[in-house]
Parts: sequence; C-alpha cells; structure tokens
Amino acid sequence: MPPRRQIALLRFNGPRFEDHGLDVDVLPEIIAYKELLQETAKEIWRRNNPQRSRLPKGFEAGDVSLKFFNLEPGSTGVPLIRETRPGRLPLLPLKDELDEAAALLEDAIRAAGEREPVPEFLPRRIIPLFGELGKTLREDEFLIVAVGTRPEAGARFDGAVRERILAWAAAPYTDLLDLTGEVRATDLDGLKFTLRLQDGEKIVGRFRPEHERVVLEALGEHVSRRIRVVGRGEFEPEEGVLRQIFEVEKIELVETEAASDGRPPIWERLASIGKAVPESAWNDVPEDFATNVDHYLYGSRKDRH
Repeated sequence: MPPRRQIALLRFNGPRFEDHGLDVDVLPEIIAYKELLQETAKEIWRRNNPQRSRLPKGFEAGDVSLKFFNLEPGSTGVPLIRETRPGRLPLLPLKDELDEAAALLEDAIRAAGEREPVPEFLPRRIIPLFGELGKTLREDEFLIVAVGTRPEAGARFDGAVRERILAWAAAPYTDLLDLTGEVRATDLDGLKFTLRLQDGEKIVGRFRPEHERVVLEALGEHVSRRIRVVGRGEFEPEEGVLRQIFEVEKIELVETEAASDGRPPIWERLASIGKAVPESAWNDVPEDFATNVDHYLYGSRKDRH
C-alpha cells in the first residue's frame, strides 16, 4: 500500500451537513481545492528553482493522489489523504511543495477573512482559481479549510471571503522576480538604477549600498555585461506587467553571449585580419578604392570628383 498522510481537512458547515453526511452536490469543492493545491505547489516549485524551466515528475493530476476514506463528525469533515507513488514527489512523510501550498492556501483564506492584505508569497496566477471554490455552497453554508490534522485550526471560506480574494487580482501586487538586463543609468544618491530588458522595456529599480560596485561595473561595461537581479517587484494587476523593482536581494554580473563565447569584438578581429595581409598587397590597392568601390567590384563608371 502506498504511504499515506493527511494533508488537509475540509469541514462543511450548514444545515445540509448537520447529519454528518456529505451531499454529493458539493463534491466539486474537493476537486476545486485539489486544483488550487496543485497549481500553488507548481508555483512554489518554480520560485524555488528559477534556473529550471521544466517541472519534475510528480506535479500533474495523475501523480497527485488525494482521497478520503471517512467523514468526521462536527458538521461534516472530509480528511484529504495524500498518497505518494515511488519515483514521484518525495516519499512520505517528507514535506514538500504540496505541504507548503496547503499552508499557504489556509493563510490566504484567513487573511481575506480578517480583511488583511494579500499574503506576500501567494502566487498571483492562482488567485482566479478561488472563483471555483465554494460555488456549490448556499448562503447559509461555509467551509473550514485546515492544514494537516489540526481540526481545531483552519480558516473560514464563504462567499464574502471568495470575493475579497478575487478582488486581490484587481489591485497592483508584489511578487518575486528573477531577470537579466542591461544597466542604462544610475542614481547613486537615490540608490536607483535603470535596467533595460531584452525586449527593450526599461525598469527602474532600487539597490542596496553593497550592490553599488556591481551596478557601476555593469554600467561601465554595458556593451559586454548584464546583471541578473533577484528580488521583488510591483506588477500591474491586469497583464502582470512589471512596474518597478523595489527590493533587490541579489545582483550578479552576467557576460553577454558575444562576450562569453571566447571571441574578441568584431573590430578587434577586423584589425587582426588587416595585420595578417602582407604589406605588398596593400600597395596594390588603388588610392581611390574607397570612393570608386563600385567601379573596381562591378565595372561601373568612375567618380572623377
């Protein structure tokens, strides 16, 4: 039998659940919660592994197995049991991104219930998925979402909480960032720099005093060097466009592809080719070659002026 561990508890409250039975009409709530859990875990993994572009095995729907084997009294509690298959995510009882995701979802629901700001590490792209949670509940019903096996804990989720969470998507938000660009300007007094990204977009960022040397070096050698910036930024609510970099955790120099392939700049290579040509060959080049290049290459009439 695969190893098992309870990852969350969904407790349904309201008149329909006073007999401790689970109305089949609310089963979509369990599916909606699983999707939230899975997508949040993916975003956590991407943040923890910015250098990797592909998710490892274990994050797809067929690899995440959540089951419930019984219902708990006290309204109707549904313990969600996780099974881990060998070769997928870490074998239980080790904690991983799914456990982090469950804790983060509970924190987000609690924050919305208490009218607090959006939690700092809640992935922006999963916020719309909350719109599917609670859709089958009636006005006099709500969910308690708790991490692990803590029935006394948990956060209340109802229609009002869902609306507050969805409203987070309409406001500017902060998120982690990891990007590379060319330093185009600096303001040492204000500890600011302007970064031009690969698509030409220019972003203003703030750096710490210990980053000054790296930023100035990147500015002085902007033709051949870029900087990689890891930190936090402010994003537009609609398209997720980066407004500014307001907190930098790490800045490091990065060689451009042209500079890192081991070849000298093109002007140095042209000068080297010129030096390799014998002096006698240069003597045979007509003095008016530059002004009459078309004549010598294609036979057109010479320019006498």
